[in-house]
Amino acid sequence: MATLLYVFPHPDDESFGPAPALARQRREGHDVHLLTLTRGEATSQRERLGVSKEEMGRIRFQEMQNVARKLDLSSLRVLDLPDGELDTLDPRRLSQIIKKHVRRTAPDVMVTYPVHGVSGHPDHLVSHAVVKHLACSLRARGLPYPKRLAFFTLPPADGSGRPDHLQASADEKIDCITTFSKNDLDTAQAALHCYETYMPVIEEHQPLAEVESGVAFEFFGEHHRPRLDDLTADLPEIAWWDESA
Repeated sequence: MATLLYVFPHPDDESFGPAPALARQRREGHDVHLLTLTRGEATSQRERLGVSKEEMGRIRFQEMQNVARKLDLSSLRVLDLPDGELDTLDPRRLSQIIKKHVRRTAPDVMVTYPVHGVSGHPDHLVSHAVVKHLACSLRARGLPYPKRLAFFTLPPADGSGRPDHLQASADEKIDCITTFSKNDLDTAQAALHCYETYMPVIEEHQPLAEVESGVAFEFFGEHHRPRLDDLTADLPEIAWWDESA
């Protein structure tokens, strides 16, 4: 069994796409940890609901506790960094904050967003850059983790009406497409629907429809053909960026 750590900036990032993969990983017995950097308090949904940023943060924090139970996460940590403002933080400070959680879980696999951030949100782009730098730094210091750095992404559109703001990775960059069972999808749907504050968005965009054929991931420094079906398959003993090797 392996240990995976997903690092995303906002509540719902884990459920708007990756959730079926998390459900499968937990079903198969892997340890799956989720670190969320903000409480998502700056969302425009608070204006629809007529609540303050502080109240929205409390609501979304509670929604995440429900998600953790639905997905049976091994652990969930929700930080209180400023939503929509991660680019204003010293990246060295952000790296140190994330590193504490990486050391706690010692993940075989770390997962975050790709360089384009899928939605292009600035917090997604910051998360990509900081997590990638941190992963490389840890291995360069001789630590045995992570063995793999993966980026949740979308494959090229198939003409199914994908929202214009979503970006995909080129087909040749996708190294793993994690398939899942109907029960895994049902679990993911249950987690997604914990976000009651986002129900209008969920109903309009049906985010899990984007992963019907599997959850796609890029790997940093690895290239797999045929593609893997499992994020934990064929884990390298020493990551290619490990300068201590």
